[in-house]
Amino acid sequence: MTDLKTLVTGLYDLLEPVEAADRKKAIKAVMTMLGDDASVADQNPSKGAAAADDDGDDDNSDFNVKARTWMSRNKVTNDEIAHVFHVDGETVDVIVDNVPGKNTKEQAINEYMLTGIGEFLKTGDSKFTDKAARATCKKLGCYADTNHATHMKKPGNVLSGSKEAGWTVTGPGMKAAAELIKGFTAE
Repeated sequence: MTDLKTLVTGLYDLLEPVEAADRKKAIKAVMTMLGDDASVADQNPSKGAAAADDDGDDDNSDFNVKARTWMSRNKVTNDEIAHVFHVDGETVDVIVDNVPGKNTKEQAINEYMLTGIGEFLKTGDSKFTDKAARATCKKLGCYADTNHATHMKKPGNVLSGSKEAGWTVTGPGMKAAAELIKGFTAE
């Protein structure tokens, strides 16, 4: 185990010749890779640690670090999350009345993204089972009995996976899901 003084000195030696903006980018990238709160690199030195946590009175401390970082990066508030999900300890349920989309395929893909975000809020991982997503599709009325499997064969770049292996919300899907969630409160 490395002692703190040696670690700090080593980091200083690595970062000292780099411009300030690039230092912050490097620190944020490392913090993200470690699964820690990357907003530490955004702190205003004159305000200290309080600056990183000051997003008004929206306290998202109930969520894991990855979810908080995603919420902050995409400007998703607790209020917006509460319009879409019921969060109760280890349970996160999609609670919207209906899912937006021009047809059942778009609705199903949007609902799958919401299922993945629900899992992400709970665990920090956006991987989920097809069974869980289908159950939510049925609950929300966007399950097309005869076409569901066909709809999910080509979900675009927002989801990766399959019925058998399970699904994961991709990077573009995480961004699209944030916009989807924000759209529920705009209605």
